Formats: sequence, structure tokens, C-alpha cells
Amino acid sequence: MLVKWGSIIVKGSGKLGGHVFSSGLSGASVHTLSRARNPQSRNQMEVRSRFTQFTQGWRDLSESQRESWYDATSNFSRTNRFGDVVTLSGKNLYESLNTNRAILGLSVISTAPLPIDLPKSRVDQVRILANGNVMEIGGSFLPNTVFVIVATGSLSQGVKNGNEKTKIIGLGTSHSNGRFLGDNADNYSNYRAVFGEARLGSKVFVGIYSINASGQKSSISMVKAIIT
Repeated sequence: MLVKWGSIIVKGSGKLGGHVFSSGLSGASVHTLSRARNPQSRNQMEVRSRFTQFTQGWRDLSESQRESWYDATSNFSRTNRFGDVVTLSGKNLYESLNTNRAILGLSVISTAPLPIDLPKSRVDQVRILANGNVMEIGGSFLPNTVFVIVATGSLSQGVKNGNEKTKIIGLGTSHSNGRFLGDNADNYSNYRAVFGEARLGSKVFVGIYSINASGQKSSISMVKAIIT
């Protein structure tokens, strides 16, 4: 749950108890949280496993290694959804960067790294052909670079934003010309493995982000697509 405090609460975003707080063009809203049908899904089990791994890993660090994370926190400040600059604790920074590295299959780092500039890439259009088992992702990408691909399941046409409904469906390497991402058939196969068969005529959101060697994650570039 992300809350911005004023003389009273002025903004809220995320989960609290059995409710989800959000805001849109029509103002702030709250609705009942729907629970996942399968609390033992592969994604949820991976999240729990990584949390346990990095919590234990933090305990096992030497004092000098932990000090490196404390000292590095100001180098990795970030902007939240309200536009406020926030700084993580040393432990949270260790967990955050190593979680991102794990997505790429990289090893755990015990000493805080230096920040590295993240080049901007964007997805401009996505074409999904359910009958043809195709998910074509086009845009302006850094060539020959691995990107994380996220997507939503089939949504109704009235949904304007899929940011809080995305799941990681896989990784894709940008082509040498930097215009397309991953293999079209593999992208769709990965999507289907997470969400099942795409529903014709429904709307989905597909996005990408990159992770560098320091474990920093770029902002997500996302577009909507209609399943045809």
C-alpha cells in the first residue's frame, strides 16, 4: 500500500487489507481485492522463494558488505507513482537489485554496485494473432539487448490502464536492427503459458523494460493491443 500523507491522506495506491486503492480520470476509487485462484502458482512461489533467499542472504553478509549497501542508498533513489523521490533502506536496496538480477538469471551480488545509466527503449506497437500463434512486438530498442516482457490477460474494452495487472511472460532479445523484440512464436507461447489462450477481440496491454548489470530496472514502456 502506497500512501501520501498530508493533513489527512491525500493520495493512496495499492493494497490494504481486503481492498485496492487506485486513482484515474474519474478520481480516487477503492474496490474489494480479488484473491488469486491458485495461491501456489509458479510466479507466486518464485516470489516467495526469492524473498526467503535474499532475506537470509542479507543476514549472511559481513558488516562491511552491509555498510556498502547503507552507503549506496542515495545513489539509487527513485521516483514513486506520486512523483516523490524515495530512498530505499540498505536491506531493501540489496533485495531489489538482486531480485532484478535474478530475473535475468544473474548471480547474487553481495557488495553494492555503482549505478549505471539505463538507455531508453520503447515499444510502439504489438500485433497478436491468436489463430496464428503470433505476438509481434515492434518499437525502438537497443539492438541485441535482453528485455523483460510483461503483459496482461484479456481485459474488457473499458479498461484504460493495465499497469497493475501485468505479469512477466518472459525475456526477449531485440533484433540487430533494434526494431523488433524476440521471436513472434516464442512471445505468444510464453503469453499463453501464463494467461492461457487469448480471447479474440479482447484488449491486452504489453510492455517491456530492461535490467542492467547493477540490477537497476528501467521504467516500463507499454502499449495496448486488440487480439485478432
